[in-house]
Amino acid sequence: MDLNVYNWEYFERSKTRYIIFTLIILLVVVVSIFSNNIFWWVLVLLVAWCYIFLITKTNNVVKMIIWEKALQIDNNIYKWNDLSWFVLEYHVKKEKIHNIVIVDNKNNSKIYTINDTEDNLKNFVNNLSGIIPMLDKYDQTTMDKFIRKLKL
Repeated sequence: MDLNVYNWEYFERSKTRYIIFTLIILLVVVVSIFSNNIFWWVLVLLVAWCYIFLITKTNNVVKMIIWEKALQIDNNIYKWNDLSWFVLEYHVKKEKIHNIVIVDNKNNSKIYTINDTEDNLKNFVNNLSGIIPMLDKYDQTTMDKFIRKLKL
């Protein structure tokens, strides 16, 4: 049984966000060049490059596969006894289940945005809930809430 998901939590961002980000980066680079501060110029370009790399890396669709002894997400394999539970997150505006959160025994959560049909999701969840428990909700850390609010 498999489910198509993004390889991390996928955020839909507007074009305005990218334009503002680009303008800020260009402004800092120009100010750095005119003030002869090469350190800031290099640092800002490095941050911009890392951000672009992160965005392109996290928009790939991968498979989440239920095996007899493990859960495989892309090339990562998690043994069943290393996983504690999972949660489905509902997107109010889209009126559908949007994310699946997998939590390991160390209480580390991994959030994946679903990119599959509702029928396939239902079958996947039925199979997964027979192996690890499904909870109604989970408590996010303050940092998780902040990152999600900024859509980073």
